[in-house]
Amino acid sequence: MVHQLLTPVRGGRGRGGRERGFTLPELLIVIVIASVLAIAFSSMFIQAVKTYQFMDAEKDMLADTRYAEERVTRELKRVRNNTSISAATATTLTFVDRQNATVSFSWSGVSGADLLFTKSGVSQTLAKGVDSLAFRYWKQDGTAATPVLSPSATDIWRVTLYMRLIKGTQTVASFGSAFVRSL
Repeated sequence: MVHQLLTPVRGGRGRGGRERGFTLPELLIVIVIASVLAIAFSSMFIQAVKTYQFMDAEKDMLADTRYAEERVTRELKRVRNNTSISAATATTLTFVDRQNATVSFSWSGVSGADLLFTKSGVSQTLAKGVDSLAFRYWKQDGTAATPVLSPSATDIWRVTLYMRLIKGTQTVASFGSAFVRSL
C-alpha cells in the first residue's frame, strides 16, 4: 500500500496531470510531527523511570526505618531489670539483656552516618544514611524522664525513637515508641 502511494501510476500521471506521491513539504511536515511525538513520548518515559527510582529509594528507606524500630522494640523487651540501663542519651541507648549480653543502639550524630546495633561486641547496621535520630525517655506517669542509669534503678518506662533517613535529595521520617518490658 505504501509502495502504491509513493510510486507513480502506470501512465506516469495521476489526476489533474500531476504525478502521484508525496511532495517534499508534505514529507517534511510528517517528519517534524513524528519527531515532536517521539520527543514527547521519550520525556514521558524518562519521567516514569525517575518516578520509579524515587519510589524504589523511598520504599528501601521505609523498610530500613521499620526494621530499626522493630529491632529496638524487640530488644527493649529483653532488658534484664531496672538497673540494667547504662547509657540513655539522645543518640545512644545501652543496656544489659536477660542473657547478660550488652546491647547498644548508637548513632554518631553525623548526617548520613549509620544507626548501629551492637550486641556482645558484634556490630551491625540497622539503618543506613541516618540524617537525624533522637531517643526520648518517659516515666511511668507519662512525663519526660531524666534517665537514672545503672547501678541505680532507672526511671525509664517508655522509649520513643524519632529517625529520619536521607538518600540523595529524598528523606523519610518515622516515629515509634516502645515500653521497656522488664521495668
